[in-house]
Amino acid sequence: MVSPKLQRIKKEAGERMIISLSGVSLSQSEEKMLAEISPCGIIYFKRNVESCESLSALIQSTGRFDSIRYHAVDEEGGRVRRLPNGDYSLPSMKVLSQFDNEEKLNKIRYLASVLSEIGINMNMAPNLDLRSGEDNSIVGDRSFGEDPSDVVENAALYIRAMKEFNVFPVLKHFPGHGTTSVDSHTQLPVIGKPFSELLESDLVPYMKLADSAGFVMKAHLLLPEISPLPATLAPEWDEILRKRVGFTGISITDDMEMHALDCYSVEQKVSLFLASGTDKFLTCSGDTDLTNQIFEFLVKMFEKL
Repeated sequence: MVSPKLQRIKKEAGERMIISLSGVSLSQSEEKMLAEISPCGIIYFKRNVESCESLSALIQSTGRFDSIRYHAVDEEGGRVRRLPNGDYSLPSMKVLSQFDNEEKLNKIRYLASVLSEIGINMNMAPNLDLRSGEDNSIVGDRSFGEDPSDVVENAALYIRAMKEFNVFPVLKHFPGHGTTSVDSHTQLPVIGKPFSELLESDLVPYMKLADSAGFVMKAHLLLPEISPLPATLAPEWDEILRKRVGFTGISITDDMEMHALDCYSVEQKVSLFLASGTDKFLTCSGDTDLTNQIFEFLVKMFEKL
């Protein structure tokens, strides 16, 4: 018999997790995992999508798990897309920015309508990163532009169109990949600007759009001037996000399995996450054993609080 206290702790631990699945349908081990963990959300990747119809069926199969409120996908456009190619597919944000506003809105609305029809209610976009040059920035064509005002104008339209179809937009990648030339999928990038310059450039879109979206994704980015920890795990960055930027919504980590965090054990990641102020822990491999391990560490650490 599980005690009421342990039930409460497990619920709280699951509420902090957005997880992923291994394939196009739920396995028995995943059904057991979802029943045990009760995560607040699931993020879907190409491995989960044979077609828009199959993804919709997968989402419907999770319907009996009441805890799952967010069905998320990375469907930015351009080179970051999870759905099959279709006339709803967006070009890169660089190309999208070149259309006039009416055509831009129509294109984004079409994608948002398809996402909503499938059952997706969270899109991990738009990107607020500034582009500092195609050759010396990892962002490249995933950015709306080099000027903060251009990024704000285009991202505001993206946010508006998604929300019209009840799809939550997620602002990313805070505090900005613009000056980094290292991919956080492989190692930890270091921001190439002092914080004083970030306040005048990379952080401006977040400040301008803080009230327009309820979600922001924190990136694995290091600025030693602020913290020895990456922004995903640093309480200092959470304070900047809340107090300097003025964001009052829900913060999500970037994928906590990226190689940028390889120097931390799973237990360390969970511990630092809980201390960071970040709201949701994102894990993207679809590895059931690892997901269960993360949950167990969360429960263990909540028990100590």
